[in-house]
Amino acid sequence: MTILFRLLALACALWLAACAGSPPPSGSTSASAAAPDASERRGLGTAWGESVRSETRQVDFERADPAKPTDLASVYYNDALPGHPPASQVRRLPTRVALANGDIALSFTDEKGAPLRLARSDGRWHMAGVEGSRYMIVLRNQGRRTFEIVSSVDGLDVLSGRPGSYTNGGYVLYPGRTLTIEGFRKSRDEVAAFRFAAVPDSYVANSKYGDAANVGVIGVAVFAQKENDEEALRRNANPFPGNDNGYAPPPVPRGE
Repeated sequence: MTILFRLLALACALWLAACAGSPPPSGSTSASAAAPDASERRGLGTAWGESVRSETRQVDFERADPAKPTDLASVYYNDALPGHPPASQVRRLPTRVALANGDIALSFTDEKGAPLRLARSDGRWHMAGVEGSRYMIVLRNQGRRTFEIVSSVDGLDVLSGRPGSYTNGGYVLYPGRTLTIEGFRKSRDEVAAFRFAAVPDSYVANSKYGDAANVGVIGVAVFAQKENDEEALRRNANPFPGNDNGYAPPPVPRGE
């Protein structure tokens, strides 16, 4: 399995993985077929921005489950939050989403590193942007396990620019490290920065692999690394194996 590694500024490490697995269940295409032309869409999408230096290399990674993410998050964005809350209320909104039982903290920042606020509405996370502004996807590994991060923007994989899929390779995030995804990968050395833009100017509306029906959503799938036998035994070790419920056990058949 092939994985790309990216060195971040300020000595942060960013890792990429290419893992094979079964494709996820296919969804309905009726929404895409009924979607209006991109030129008629209002609100925001994400543009192919300026080049940002980003170097890569290869490492190895194996998922615990190739086809099923350990956790999954979708964040929907546009030029305003649902309900148009006042500024005083926006300032009290959260800036992070907890994934993988709290091991991973997902957040978004502007180009100066200021966090973007997230609102929860109708069971979904929402984020508001400003046309022309740059944003970044930030993930912090607060646990002890290593994870692979597969991400898509407007339905396009951030590494390949092709339709997002669990089978695509992703960034590998080690314990204690922070991963900052700054844009769509152009090569082993550069990415194209994420910038909020009008839908007709978005990358998805101008890509041969894009479908503007998927504009306005950022996806993050988290895959835990496969543990070796010793790691699995230690993770499942019971500190009080004799601490049963105190009641009589059922009879054991003769000969056992």
